[in-house]
Order: sequence, then C-alpha cells, then structure tokens
Amino acid sequence: MRSLAIWIILFSRVGLCLAQTRPLLPDPNFDRRSDHQYMDSLRSLGQQYIRTTERLPHTLRNDTTQLEGLRYLAVVFKQWRNAPSDSSLYYATKLVHQARLLHNDLYQVRGLMLEEFYYRVRKNDYPKALQINQQASLLAAGLPKTSSPLWQVEMNMGDIYVMLRDYPKALQSYQTSLSMLPLNTLVSRQNRKLLMAQVVTQIGEVYERQKKFDAARIQFEESRRINRETTSLSNIIYADERLGDFYNTRHQPEKAISYYEEALVGWKQLNSAVGEASVWARLAECFVQIKNVPLAISYGERAMDVARRQENLRIRQMASQALYHAYRADGQTEKALIQFEEFNMVKDSLNKQKRVEETLALQNEYAIRLVREEAEKNQLIQQRELMDVRRQAEIARLRAEAEREQIAGENRMNQLRQRIETERLRADSQRSRLEQRARIESLSHTIEQESLMRLFLVSGLAMLLIFVAVYYRKSQLIARQKQEIEGLNRGLEDKVAERTVELKLANDQLRAKNREIEEALLRGQTLERKRMAADLHDSLGGLLAAIKVSLSALNPTQMPEREQQIYRNLLGMTKEAFAEVRYLSHNLQPDELEKQGLSEALKRLVSKLNSSQQVTFRLDNTQLPRLDKTTEFNLYSICIELCSNILRHSEATEADIIFRRFSTELNMIVKDNGCGMDPSDASGMGLRNIQARMDAIRGRYEVHSGANEGTTFIFILPTSSDMAPPLPA
Repeated sequence: MRSLAIWIILFSRVGLCLAQTRPLLPDPNFDRRSDHQYMDSLRSLGQQYIRTTERLPHTLRNDTTQLEGLRYLAVVFKQWRNAPSDSSLYYATKLVHQARLLHNDLYQVRGLMLEEFYYRVRKNDYPKALQINQQASLLAAGLPKTSSPLWQVEMNMGDIYVMLRDYPKALQSYQTSLSMLPLNTLVSRQNRKLLMAQVVTQIGEVYERQKKFDAARIQFEESRRINRETTSLSNIIYADERLGDFYNTRHQPEKAISYYEEALVGWKQLNSAVGEASVWARLAECFVQIKNVPLAISYGERAMDVARRQENLRIRQMASQALYHAYRADGQTEKALIQFEEFNMVKDSLNKQKRVEETLALQNEYAIRLVREEAEKNQLIQQRELMDVRRQAEIARLRAEAEREQIAGENRMNQLRQRIETERLRADSQRSRLEQRARIESLSHTIEQESLMRLFLVSGLAMLLIFVAVYYRKSQLIARQKQEIEGLNRGLEDKVAERTVELKLANDQLRAKNREIEEALLRGQTLERKRMAADLHDSLGGLLAAIKVSLSALNPTQMPEREQQIYRNLLGMTKEAFAEVRYLSHNLQPDELEKQGLSEALKRLVSKLNSSQQVTFRLDNTQLPRLDKTTEFNLYSICIELCSNILRHSEATEADIIFRRFSTELNMIVKDNGCGMDPSDASGMGLRNIQARMDAIRGRYEVHSGANEGTTFIFILPTSSDMAPPLPA
C-alpha cells in the first residue's frame, strides 16, 4: 500500500503540468504478475492517468497521451494473473475505436494486437485472430520501421502457422519479426530483449518439431543468453526450464538437472509453490534415470503434495509418472502401482482435455483456411482490378505512341526513298568499275594456276621416287624384326607351358588342403555342438527339473489369489523352458543329420514342429540329393534359424521347406504366409549368421517379402556333375 500511495502522489504532481510535459507510465514488472497488490496499484495508476488526460484540450499531443493510457491499462490486465481477461479486451477495443476516430494508425495497430492476443490465447479463436492480424498488417505497412508494430504481426502469424503445421512459413515469419524488433524504438530496451528471446525460443520450438535438434538447442541456448541480460527473473526461469526439458526429452538427465536446479532457485526467490512443484517433478524424473532413487522419491512426493493442493493436473501427471518409476526401481511395488493408477487417471483427464483442444484446433484450422482463402480471393480481385486499370492505361499509351510512330514513319519513308535513288546511281557506277576489275583479276588467276600446276607435278614426281626408296628399305627391316619376334615367341610359349603345369599342381594341392581344413572344422563344430547339447540337457535340464520339484512342493491353496496366479505362471514357464531345453539340445546336432543325412534330419525336424506348434510345416525333399557334410550341416542350421524366426515373429499359419534341383544349381526355398518383413531391415544377428553360412558353402540367398504377403527365402547352391541323385519320394 505504501508503494501505491507513492505512485498516486507522484502521478498527481505530474498531472498538474501534463499540458506542458508528457508523463511516462512505468513498465509492468513481469516477475510480479501474481502480486495482486502491485498489479492493482498499476491499474489505479492507469485509471488516474486516463481521468487526468480526459480533462486536457484536444491537441495531437494530448490525444496521443490519452491513447497511451488506454493501451497501458489493456497491457496491465493482459499481464495480470487471476484478473478478468475481458477487461483487457474492453480497453483494447476502446483503444482501437478511439484511435480510428483520431486517425492514429500506430495506436490502432497496437490496440488490434491486444485484441488479437485475447482471441488467440484466451479464447483460442484463431480465425478471428487471423482476421485481426490481416487488418493490422495493412495498417502497419504504412508506418515507419522505428515505430511500426509489424514485428508483432509477424510474430503472431508465426504462431498461427505453427498451429497449421506450416513450419517453413512459421520460420519465415519469426525471422522477419526478429529482424524488425531491433529497429523499433518505441519498445524499451528491457522489453525488446525479452521479446527477442521469446521469438528465438519459438524458432527453437519449430526446429524441434522438424526434428532438427542441434538447431533447436542452439536457439534455446541463445534465448537463455538474451534473457540473462535482462532483470526479468521469471523469463530467465522459463529459459532454464526449456533447456532442461530439451535435454530431458533427449535422455540426457545430467545436463537437464543443472538447468532445473537454476530454475528452482528462481522460483524460490519468486515464492511460487506451483513453479517449484513443476521443477521438482522434472527433477524426480531425472534422478530416476541416473539411479538416485531416494532423491527422486523425495522430489516426487513434494511435487505431488503441491499439485494436489493446487489441483494442478499437469504437475500431478509428471509427479505420478516419476514416482511410479522411482518406487518401482526401489522395489516398493504397491506404491508404484498406486502411482501408476493415479498417472493413468490424470492422463485420462488430460487426454479428454487434449481431445477437446484438438477438436477445437481442427475447427480453427478449417476456419483459418476459409479466412485465408477469402483474403486471397479479395487480394486476387484487387490485383485483377489494378491490372485492368494498368492495362487500359497501357493501351492508351501504346495508341498514342503508335500515332506518333506512324507520323515519324512517313517522314522516314520519304527520306529513305530519296536515299535509295541516290544509292542506286552510285551502285550503277560502282558495278561498272567492279566488272572491269573482275575481268583483269580472272586473267591473272588463270596464269597463276597454270604455273602452280607445273610446280605440283614436278614436286609430286620427286616425292614418289623418295617414297618408293623408303618403302623398300622399311620392308627389309620389318622382315628381319619379324624373324627375331617369332624366335622369341617360341621360347616364351615353352616357359608359359612349364609354369602352367606348376600352377595347376599347386592349385590341386591347395584344394586338397582346404578340403582337409573344412572337414576338420566340421568335426570340431560337430563335437562342440554335441557337448553343448549334453550340457544343456544335463545341467540346465536338471536345474529346471529341480525348480519344478521345488515348486510342486508348495501348497497353492493356502496362498492369496494373486500369488496362486504367479505360482501357476511359474509352473507354466518352467514347463516351457524344460521343453525348449530338450528342443535345443536335440537340434544342436541331431543324430539323423550325421548318420542318414539332411533329408532325414529335416523330416524329423518338421515332424517335431508339427506335433508341438500351431504353425503347419511342410517338407518337399524329392529333389534333394545327398550333399557333403559341411553343406548339409550349414543348410540344417539355416533351416533351424528360419523355423525359429517363423514361430516367434511371422504370425504365420503355414510354412514350406522345398528343394529344387537344376542343371547347375540346387535351390532351397523356405516360405511362410505370415505378416512379412521389410528386406531392407534384414540386418539382425540371425540373418548375418545365415549370410556367413552361405559364404562358407559358396552359395547365395535372396529375400522376397511384403506387408501381409509372407516371407520367402531362396538359397542358391552351385552343383557338380558327380552329385548324388535325389532320394526317392
């Protein structure tokens, strides 16, 4: 109250000399927007200002002073939290009306900007806001750059383009606004920096929506730097929170925590419980990510307490999500479940609000497009009318020029006739002289040609004699060189034949050595797979059997319903694990593969799969010959890998394994009728193993698949003429 009294006394003294000097109204302190007493003092000051200016005589200076008072009150109610927002619209509308009567375009645009803020932010009426922006843009275009609020029009248009998801135009509007702001001298230095920081933040938001995260981070850091050059603590806090949110969503909690802690210090200075709670909730989520569970629980519970008291759903959602993760990491299952249920409840409430907002946004988007189309249509009509006027003016100008050109052309035609007659006489005289000179030159040219012809004949005869002599000499030289080359070729062919025999013998030895190495590798792999199968069956199988016996010793009838369900799940999972161990231990190295070959091993595999799985497997091995052990071992391993993938991922009901023999190759085809896959995504470990096995047996494979079209693998192996014939059906 003391500050209010001081302001009123100062204002009353200034009002005595208002006719001679223009008083200045203080800029509202954004950090004190929640201070009702402070904002009420600004309201009283503005109303006293208006009452004083209304008693002054009507002059340009006094009328501008009165308009400034109306603008000031509209700004105070716009920034005043928990105050009726319609009050800002009332003074803004009054300002626009008064400025229109006084033909003051500057204050008319400033009033329109305040009206636009009310309809866009308070009422979410984007079509109305767009109409106001278009009207203000036309007025602001004729104002000087030092006072034009066109920067604010561009900023508002950027927000509207963001709502329409037209990000290139939004960036263009924001950057235009950012280039205009430094030129405006009506905005104070402090507010100019705050507005520039706001535009930079909006540019960062657009980059983040476009997935340009490095560019977005640079904009957020620049906004924070600009805000820290001001004295607005709340804007500095918002910049810190935005950078913290950026790093938090990028899963970099260590960087986010430092910015959140700075924001928390600022909210404590402003004594804002809601602001502190919002930061506590974010810090809780960060500390969960870095495994500091006790601190995460402490921050989350404090944030939840404030959110419930303030009935703030957004903070409740963040706090409940962080507490759910923290309690779960701490092993407090019941508390985690409670927080999870509360998170879902708050999420449902916020989703309902979000759906309403999205529906309203779609309606606004449609209405905005209609307004834009109408404005573009009007603009097109105006352009056509202007073009018609210009076309008529151009036609009149061209008609006058044509008349002038006609008169000038007649004069030039008369002069041209006189000049042609004179030139004709001169040409006749010149032609006579040229004809005489041509006859003389023709005779001289004939004499010169005859002299040159004689000279050419003598020179040609001499050159012919020289050519014959040189040709004879060259022929003798070439004959001698040909004999020498034939002798060298005979010696070189003998050496090449000897070297070829040596290389063939070395290649035969190398092939034999490679076959020995491959057989040794196959024996080693066979022994290792048998050992692994025995270990799986003896060690892990025995352990699973012991677990099953221990579980069977429990009495589920004396357990609660939830524990009985867990008990039944454990029995089922143990049974499935035991079956999987038996399946793996057998398929690591089946006896049929080593004794009877690939065909019998695959028959046994398909029989087992059809007896225990929901997918129907079919085998066509009528054209499958007996192959070497390395090839059969690798083909069997590939079938095991693909059948496992079909069972786990394909969602298929039928699958086929088909062998086809051709003159120079053997094809193995594995296909299913499942959901399919993207061949470009075939980069998993299983497919890399398949590629390695095909390389080992000098084969290749192809993948054909599509969404809901199944998957087909075609494996192509080269065949030799001595390969064993296919087995009988």
